[in-house]
Amino acid sequence: MSIIGKYISKNFLTMFIGVLFVLVFVIFMGQFSKVFSYAMRYGANMFWVMSMIVYLIPDILVLGLPISFQIALLMTLTNLSKTGEILAMRSAGLSFKEITRPIYIMAIFLTLVIIILNGFLSPMSLRNLDRQKDELSSKISKISLEPRTFIDLGDWELYAEEADKHRRNFTQIHLTRKNDNTALNTKINAANGTITTESAGVKILLNKGQMQRLDGTEDNKIITAEFKKFNFFIPLIQKTRERPLKPAEQTTPQLFSNLFKGNYTESDLGDLKSQPGTRLSWAFAPLIFFFLTCPVAFIKGKSANRATAMVMSLLFISIYFGLLTILRNVSVKTPNIWAALFLPLLTPLLGFVIGKILWQKRLKH
Repeated sequence: MSIIGKYISKNFLTMFIGVLFVLVFVIFMGQFSKVFSYAMRYGANMFWVMSMIVYLIPDILVLGLPISFQIALLMTLTNLSKTGEILAMRSAGLSFKEITRPIYIMAIFLTLVIIILNGFLSPMSLRNLDRQKDELSSKISKISLEPRTFIDLGDWELYAEEADKHRRNFTQIHLTRKNDNTALNTKINAANGTITTESAGVKILLNKGQMQRLDGTEDNKIITAEFKKFNFFIPLIQKTRERPLKPAEQTTPQLFSNLFKGNYTESDLGDLKSQPGTRLSWAFAPLIFFFLTCPVAFIKGKSANRATAMVMSLLFISIYFGLLTILRNVSVKTPNIWAALFLPLLTPLLGFVIGKILWQKRLKH
């Protein structure tokens, strides 16, 4: 690489890394607050929170890389134009293509990185994230045995009128079974009892009570049983049910395979059709930003400044991703699968055509 190429690369990479760091930090804090709230809700520790953040890194990078590239690109070229360095390079015989070649190589590299992130790593990370959240929500890790409060114990709901100061002995206890598959409802009432929490579950000993449930075969029959003592155990960890992968959790090859094999539900079909084209269009963003931004940045010349560069960057970003969002929504509703797959790709295609026109106009000068 020439000395000029190294100089431009150094300026661009310094700006790019700085912008990316700020963006990643902002996105990270937004995601961290959501994960932390979820952890507080289900009583997870900080190790669980940080492991979930690791799963979010591919998604954060997918969002941050193209935006950082666009801002860094326009601000770098704006600074070089404002200080007269672009003019000096042109006077030395360098063409616009030669000046921007290092950034062009960076755009291709980022496009390949985002294709890998968007098509493989991000779906797998999202899949693991949702699995971990399902496992956490299936565990009852925080139980506060308060009187006159409905307490969630997984498949059961507990209510008691009074409790002693140690909150072990309760009176007027009511237990209701939720999501009872063997009967429409199951209720257990007891005059008093002892409730203790252990690492693996909740141990309940009831005295002088009655169990009621509706007959599973005949709804007009009620089965009742009275007891003097009733001892049972509610596990804290419940078995999570296997669920089909959402389109966002499938890698791009899996999306195509399930789409053409018909392995999907009607509710997933829209996302399944629009995901591949959307992911690829998102990955092309650095290349399209390069073709659009370079001619505009050179035209601005010495009148450019950082504020103008930032406004123009935000404008390019808003238009590109705004159009991509619109075409993705149209793709979801398009009945023809091939048309639905192609529609999001109109965004980078249109950007490339406009960029080519701008480059041709710039190269004439």
